[in-house]
Amino acid sequence: MKLYALLPAIGLVLASATACSQALPASSSSYVCPVKNIATKKVTREMGVDVLNALNKAFDAALGSNAKHVDQRKIVNKLAATRVDEAKMMALAEVSGCAALIDVDSSCALYYDPELGDPLSVFMGMKKSAPLRKQFEEAVAHVPDLEQRRAAQTCIKLVGKR
Repeated sequence: MKLYALLPAIGLVLASATACSQALPASSSSYVCPVKNIATKKVTREMGVDVLNALNKAFDAALGSNAKHVDQRKIVNKLAATRVDEAKMMALAEVSGCAALIDVDSSCALYYDPELGDPLSVFMGMKKSAPLRKQFEEAVAHVPDLEQRRAAQTCIKLVGKR
């Protein structure tokens, strides 16, 4: 079961990221996250949903909405062998950095974990050598905000397939 189905049931309290729900331009890498440090306990479930919505919008813009539903090994391998538009991947990386500030406290289970996370689990389930995973990690390495970049890289190292 994916995170978006679990949120109402378990009432997760996440980090302050209200502005993360703003629509991202399809090819912009000027995303601004209101969370400046690893998240605190002062967050509502709605804020977590806002971050998830921002992630889904950026993910869909970069990879298409069907990419989140890749359960068959053949489809995952085909997706992993591709690369996508650099600007769209950068926009996704910036939103994933914002999400990582929230996710790192939960051992990256919300957005990154290959079993539980959504939607970044698609990347984390790929081998480290997969072109799409490499592209994602390269984009994360160029996230301008140092805290977001470190948090995202921590999540990638923690839960990403080797």
